[in-house]
Amino acid sequence: MTLLVKDANTTTQPIATQSDVAGNLVPVHAPASVVGGVATPVSPAAPLPVINTGGFAAIDGSATVVAGGTAQTLFAGVVPANGYLVANNSSAVLYVSDVGAATSGGASIPIAAGTVFMTPSGYKPAGAVSLWGGAAGQAFAARRW
Repeated sequence: MTLLVKDANTTTQPIATQSDVAGNLVPVHAPASVVGGVATPVSPAAPLPVINTGGFAAIDGSATVVAGGTAQTLFAGVVPANGYLVANNSSAVLYVSDVGAATSGGASIPIAAGTVFMTPSGYKPAGAVSLWGGAAGQAFAARRW
């Protein structure tokens, strides 16, 4: 349903409306972003822009697995303030966890050989990040921000 109203310049403007649970006519609000002065409805093809204003410079935490079959803490136990990534540079699966000691299953997240696990920007882990590898010497790259 469309409701016609007059703006400050007394120009008639249509407003999309619908009935609420009490039967009252209410305006329909659709999230939109402004691109080039034009409001564009949010959709998978035109998502809301996200700007992380609390960003930090990335700090390196790259290393190799010290002892296979044992969890090791990344970033000297410092909890990343705004997210992190781990790239598996080895030929076997690595596991990462930020909710306890990493293991080869359970709540740990597997990172296949040659792939990267990255948290969304702004993600603050529940605790220190740990990594588990099945063999000593497995290489990985890690960054926290």
